[in-house]
Amino acid sequence: MDILHQIFDRIRDANRYAVAAGVFLIWMLTLADVDLIRMVKTHNARVQIETKMEGHAERIASLNAELERMGADASAKERHARENYFMHKPEEDVFVFR
Repeated sequence: MDILHQIFDRIRDANRYAVAAGVFLIWMLTLADVDLIRMVKTHNARVQIETKMEGHAERIASLNAELERMGADASAKERHARENYFMHKPEEDVFVFR
């Protein structure tokens, strides 16, 4: 019990603003609903999602360019169907090498 009284006396004698700031920092770093750890995890998740979005945007741009190319050239449609979907004419054989 004497130890607790000594701690309270030291806190009473200390700078109250420093004690309040220390308690606030401990609260914000660990105990609050929006603590620093959760903020860092959320930020990292957001960065990963934005990176994926940029990759998807690049993929969409390349697919749109390919779609425009196929719309302008009929032989490009045939080549795309043959290369990606292994379509063939009735008298042809298809050999797939991977």
